[in-house]
Amino acid sequence: MTHAYSRQRLVHSFRSSITVFCLLLGSLLLAMPQKTQAQEGADPEKHLNFYRIWGFVKYYHPASAEGRLKADSLFFLYLPKVDSAQNEKQANAVFKEMLQSVGLPEGDKIKPQEDNPKGAYLLKNVDDAWRNKSKYLSSDVRKHLEKLFERRYTGSKHHYTYVRYNPYGGTVPHELAYVRKPQENLTYPLRMLALAKFKTYVDYLYPYKHLMDKNWEDVIQVAVPLFAQCDSRQEYERLLLVVNAHLDDTQAFSFFRQLQHREKLFKNHYFPPFDYRVAEKKIIVTAIIDPVLCRQSNIRRGDIITALDSVAVEEWVGALKQVLAVSNQQALWARVGEWGDNLLFRSEDAQMQLQLLRGEETLSTTLRLLDPVLPAKAKLIDAYFKKVHATPAKKSKNLSYVAKDIVHFKIDDTFRFINDDTPEEDAVLMDTLLNRAAKAKGIIFDMRGEPDNSDFVYQYLYKKFGKKNHYFARYYQMNPYQLGTYRLLTQPEVYYPNNLTPEGTAYEGKVVILVNGHTHSIGEWNVMSLQRLFPNSITLGEQTAGADGDVKKFPLPGGYEATFSGNAIYYPNQSATQRKGIRLDQEAHPTLKGVLARKDQLLQKAINLINEEAPAAEAKK
Repeated sequence: MTHAYSRQRLVHSFRSSITVFCLLLGSLLLAMPQKTQAQEGADPEKHLNFYRIWGFVKYYHPASAEGRLKADSLFFLYLPKVDSAQNEKQANAVFKEMLQSVGLPEGDKIKPQEDNPKGAYLLKNVDDAWRNKSKYLSSDVRKHLEKLFERRYTGSKHHYTYVRYNPYGGTVPHELAYVRKPQENLTYPLRMLALAKFKTYVDYLYPYKHLMDKNWEDVIQVAVPLFAQCDSRQEYERLLLVVNAHLDDTQAFSFFRQLQHREKLFKNHYFPPFDYRVAEKKIIVTAIIDPVLCRQSNIRRGDIITALDSVAVEEWVGALKQVLAVSNQQALWARVGEWGDNLLFRSEDAQMQLQLLRGEETLSTTLRLLDPVLPAKAKLIDAYFKKVHATPAKKSKNLSYVAKDIVHFKIDDTFRFINDDTPEEDAVLMDTLLNRAAKAKGIIFDMRGEPDNSDFVYQYLYKKFGKKNHYFARYYQMNPYQLGTYRLLTQPEVYYPNNLTPEGTAYEGKVVILVNGHTHSIGEWNVMSLQRLFPNSITLGEQTAGADGDVKKFPLPGGYEATFSGNAIYYPNQSATQRKGIRLDQEAHPTLKGVLARKDQLLQKAINLINEEAPAAEAKK
């Protein structure tokens, strides 16, 4: 597919997307506004090359890397000159002027990063064709860029990348937030700076750029006139939302929660008067929140909603992929059912049409939605969720058994095992528990949640069941020698505590590892470790979030903070986890029937696998 054809597809995506998206999100679409006289100079190709050169200076020039050159000021100084350029020759004159103003660094030439020894570096994001073979840039500009590259900054404490006390993730430093009032649109220079920053963050700090569905250069080029002509704060947020979605990274999913105009963009002021779950690409009513509205709407617990305003639920959710960043479809389905986000029941007024199944009967009904601002309704919501999330009685520190002689460890419920006293006392306590677990017929590691104790897998399980050289993954970190490339970390503490001597206990029972779309980031990393600790284990469930690697956060003008997977994670055989998720041995999904019966079908499947008489190795096959 040529870039020209790809850009044409992107323009279509930005302007109108698919018809169902028009129906569902309405003004959330990126319609092409009329040009205004003030921004007629926002030529896409000219701006794209300006952003490229500006980012190149920001991340490679020693003056910028050492904090002596303020990148934002440089952008603001040359943006009007770039806009005033009437053709390629004039644009190149501006680029040359900008490069000459920052000067060339002194010093010896530095070679490009090579993958030597093989596998020690990731170079997949590197694409120098824009500056080496560009037909737009003049030879003088290309030569200047090459000389700058050969004398680039290679230190570890870069002004715009070095996060003190956190070499793996955190918020990138020295980026101004440019906070404005919620209704105040950002000025043209700030909007273009936001787009330029988004582009260069991804170019130099995002290791999975090469795995994105759309060519990143095309995404930015199509966005240029839209950002230039943006006439409101709501429109600006809409544009950021769609650009963010193109990251195809579940760790960027939550960006929409920051938006000041989120309710208007998603048209989701009104909420359903019931709680629900998503299964088999349908919505099932699991509990009643407002009995009066549900009675008026002819809604009962157990109803299966198949369509919203005559659009199938699957189609409705598919449209959300245009504006929400996820690594894969399963990650999207795992998140759209969050009642508080209200991503499914979107309506401009307090009612919508539903098609539903009730037993063998197919029904159509008008759903009366709930207004959470009304005090009486807010009280109902508060009472319901207080009951759902009520703090349980003091939990036992004993092992949990889900069947005879089968231990169940929930990754979001392991902190209860320790007293949080001295490390030595906690280690003794965990050792006692794991000695008991080691005698069980089976162990289920339930990884369908957020780990509540980072030491559970990393330290305690490794000490009991691990072996020396527990390198279960390949972790690539930003490479300061050439930003945009990544280097393999080989120090043991990245993968296991090198101050512990593992006991190497051979577990004779069966191990099942449960995963789903909520297994993400550190959860996925822990699963990889478990798969190495228990090589005959069975990883069972649904595709995981496909978003591993410590989170990096980057500020954007307007007071926003976008996030992405800041480092690259692979299996030892170099197979990727990003977007794909963790290696599954057996796929299994909850069913509507199981959800309605409040049965954990994946957990039951794990119990059945352990109780099978066949050896674990055969079951895995």
